[in-house]
Amino acid sequence: MIRHTYAFLVMNACSRKTGVTGPVSQTVNERPANLFAHSAAIRLIRTAVALLLLVRVAVRAGVPEPDNVLYGTITLDNQPVTANRTDVVVEARRLIGGPAIARYQMGSSAQAGDFYSLRVSLESAQPLFDPNASLVGDSLFIVVLDGSGIRSQSIYTVGDRGAVQRLDFGAAVLDSDGDGLPDAWERLHLGSTSPTPNSINANGQTTLQNYVAGTNPNDTNSLFRVAVTASGANALVSFQALRAEGTGYEGLSRYYSLEYSTNAGAGLWLGLNNFTNLLGNNQTITYQPPGTNGPAFYRGRVWLQ
Repeated sequence: MIRHTYAFLVMNACSRKTGVTGPVSQTVNERPANLFAHSAAIRLIRTAVALLLLVRVAVRAGVPEPDNVLYGTITLDNQPVTANRTDVVVEARRLIGGPAIARYQMGSSAQAGDFYSLRVSLESAQPLFDPNASLVGDSLFIVVLDGSGIRSQSIYTVGDRGAVQRLDFGAAVLDSDGDGLPDAWERLHLGSTSPTPNSINANGQTTLQNYVAGTNPNDTNSLFRVAVTASGANALVSFQALRAEGTGYEGLSRYYSLEYSTNAGAGLWLGLNNFTNLLGNNQTITYQPPGTNGPAFYRGRVWLQ
């Protein structure tokens, strides 16, 4: 838009300058008008040049860079997703419920075969020339969808220019005894696959509870707990939300909800607005109860999917 305006201003200025050129015999009274028009034309040209410089600076700020490429396999319901599953889509989003800034439909590229291949546009600096581009270090949600909605998701940190990364979704993990605990996780933390899911570990939690929460069964201080602390006259309810990563968590995400009850003995717990289905990303979740509310009980819930 500004470039077009610049061209118009130059032509308009030139036409004014041409229009003030008169015969040599023009009178003295005409000269001030001619000089004024000439000065106005010069000012218009200078303004247009300044606008052009501003445009050039803005364009430089959003120089396109080589894309980031994410690729990998998808497993849903313990079945590998192939190129024939054209109902399966992988998207990159800035917000989990926001619009897609990059998208790949399974089977849309013959070269990718049974893999997905998602290209994330990259630019060097703000302001972005392409609103769907990202900067190095940005965090994006990578979401797998089919006709039923979101099936899996992960958080991706945009890498350097031209970065290529493999990210598999729903990869099957070996569980030889079928106890719900991946063999690799059991061997890493417990030395064998013999402990049962209900075995009590050093931190007082069961083996299954430790696996789901991402805590260390051998560390007495490693627990999933909800803390209530004072902040002036207010109370704060908080807990750590860990990302599902490392051995035994391939293709999984960890989610949290904060729930409350005014009568814990009755067993009725309700999720707090905006504090349910929170994706763990190694962050602290903090809630400040309204000061006008009466006494309440709080608990945290964690699960893998």
